[in-house]
Amino acid sequence: MQSQGVYLLSAKLHLELPEGARQAVRDGVTLTLDLEMELQRERRWWLDDTAATLEQHYQVSYHALSEHYLLRNLNSGEQIAFNTLDAALEAMSAVHDLPVLDQSLVDMSERYEMRLRASLDVRTLPTSLRLVLFWVDDWRQRTDWFLWPLKPP
Repeated sequence: MQSQGVYLLSAKLHLELPEGARQAVRDGVTLTLDLEMELQRERRWWLDDTAATLEQHYQVSYHALSEHYLLRNLNSGEQIAFNTLDAALEAMSAVHDLPVLDQSLVDMSERYEMRLRASLDVRTLPTSLRLVLFWVDDWRQRTDWFLWPLKPP
């Protein structure tokens, strides 16, 4: 979608955390979730070119005093409280009208494709937990790339 010369992204992702990650949040560990977006320019005789990238970073944590799960957008600083972890993940997985690219940066005589994926960033976990997770494959969560063509205005 486009508004006032800017392409906007709206998407619905299916995010699932392994039970170990859910328990870690309940026990006070803050998890960082990343959304990666790329605009690829299709080229006929060569590999596609990455024309633009954008990342959104979120943190999910449990606030024991209020008994709420906090979802914080690290890019904007916005923070919202939820009664359940599933509600917080649901809110994070719904992207609405996120400005991703100025139309003037796109040559509409070329073909472009947007792609999006989400991942759990284990690098931000406490060192002691990262050492344990080295042996656990369950926490290396990353969705496949979701692809769609960028349509001219």
